[in-house]
Parts: sequence; structure tokens; C-alpha cells
Amino acid sequence: MSAALKIRGIYATALTRFFLDQGMKVVSPSDTIIRRFGKTKGLVLVASHDVEIMDLDDMQGIRVQGETAFVDEVITALRRNFFDAICRNKSEGSAEIEFPFFAKSTLDEWRNRVLPTVPRHHQFRIIASDHVNLLEEKTLSIHPEKRGFVGRSMEKSLIWDTFEKGKEIKIEHVKMDGEVIYLSEGVILETDFDRKTLVLNRSRFSGRTKYDGLGIEKREGDYAISEIQEGLWCYQHTYFRSDDTLIGRYVNINTPVEFYPDHIRYMDLEIDVVQMPDGEVFVADEEDLEERFKAGYISKELLETAKKAAYQRVKTLRDE
Repeated sequence: MSAALKIRGIYATALTRFFLDQGMKVVSPSDTIIRRFGKTKGLVLVASHDVEIMDLDDMQGIRVQGETAFVDEVITALRRNFFDAICRNKSEGSAEIEFPFFAKSTLDEWRNRVLPTVPRHHQFRIIASDHVNLLEEKTLSIHPEKRGFVGRSMEKSLIWDTFEKGKEIKIEHVKMDGEVIYLSEGVILETDFDRKTLVLNRSRFSGRTKYDGLGIEKREGDYAISEIQEGLWCYQHTYFRSDDTLIGRYVNINTPVEFYPDHIRYMDLEIDVVQMPDGEVFVADEEDLEERFKAGYISKELLETAKKAAYQRVKTLRDE
């Protein structure tokens, strides 16, 4: 017997369409969902639910809670269709699902099956929820064919127009268990909306006395150039001494970076690539990635994607 779901939050429209297509029921929908779906098969206006789905506090994903067997059914469906989704804090009858870059993009398309939706819709909702909804309703209800144009314009105004040279950007390095580690801030050196790239200068290093992976001592005056591009499964930090002597490179393997007005965010995938000052290149922490897979945080496809990204980066650095 399929689960009966009660769904609330910014992902409600997309997830309602998704779960109805999985043969599940969506019960006690909001007035907005009733208006958008009408008399759709599987939508039940008043009924008890087996599973409740709601936004996480930061709206980067959802909390799923209810009867254990039905919660497991929901998680299985999500992981089968959103390969980069992260499952954490799973216990009997409860779990959290984070939606990184590609999961959000897929949810955008599920929502677009219900009503015209711009690409990046769910990411933009985290930034300016009411503004995004209003602009979509006013523009796309009349010109649905302009969803790409409107989305690009929205992305530029909400995010990229705020990126000016010299602005300081926070870096949210999110571990699979949900811990958010804030790396040293970066000052924007270059920004390119068309290529979706940022280049940052970082110089206020804290924490350990040696650089991760490199094992080389940090010194006063050190700095790093961090290169970030949307859509890539990694981004690179190149470390220098104050006299511009190369210390080494550290390539973080992660879900593609999401850009926000005052920070970037990604899910760290544990595995990394290191290039020593003598040019030696190697993969680090692959066993940590494997452990996260065995613990149920990630899908097999995401495991293989992370490994492939790491070894491709090794080849690129060796060929340079």
C-alpha cells in the first residue's frame, strides 16, 4: 500500500507532482496546491497522512517523518530519482534530505510540469521567496515561453549583480551529516556572469596549523586563489606564500557550487585532490567517501560521480 503524504513548504508543488506520479497519495493539501492541481488523481482533500514532509529550517531540503515503512518508501523514491540528494539524521520514522544543485534543478522541472517555473526557482525561493513567486505569476502566466529569459534575468539581479570586486563572500562547506563549516572568507577578484565563475582571494586562514592534504605549515601572509565555476564537481584552491611562492593546490570534490548574494554553498563529498609544490598529484580521503556511502548518506551514482571527478582532475593537473 502506497504512502499518504502531507506536504508543506517551498518544494510542495514539485514534490506533489513527483509523488503523485510515483502512485502515492497527497492528502490535506494547501489551498494553493488545490488551486494548482484541481481534481488530480491521488490528491485527497481531507484524509489522515502516513508521512509529513516539510522544509528544513534553511530550506535547503526537507524533513520526512511518519510511519517508518512509509518514510522508507519516500526516501527510496527520492534517492532513485534525485541522485545527488543527501540523506542524513535517519532514525526510525524520520530523516532529512538535502537537495544540492542538481536535485533542485530537477525539482524545478517537476514544478514546471504544473505551472511555468524559471530554472533555479527553488534556489531563488531561498533568497527572495515572495518576489520570485510574484514575478513568475505576473510574467510566465502570460508568456510561459520566456521562462529561460526570466530566470536568467532573475539570477542576474538577485545574485550576480551583487558580486562586485572587493566584496567579501562566505564559503559554506557543508558536510554530509549537516555540519556547516565556514571556510575563511574570500574577496572577489573576478566575476563572470556568462561563464558563471568567481575568483576569490582568501588570506585569513584559521583552524589547523597545516594545510589540509598538503601537510605544509601555514605562515603569516599566506594567501589562496580559489576558482569557482557553476556546474563543476570541484573547485580549486591554489596556495601561495606572501612572496608568491607556490605552496600547493587543493581541489575540493563537491556537489556543484550554488551561488547566493553573500555566500557560496556546496556539499563536501570527502574525496579530494592534492598537488604538492614539486608537482606530485594524488587523490586523498577516498576511503572517507566510501564510508559515507556505506553509512547511507549518498547514492551509488553520487559515489561514482565523485570518484570520477577526482580522477579526472588528477589527470588534468598532471597534463598541465
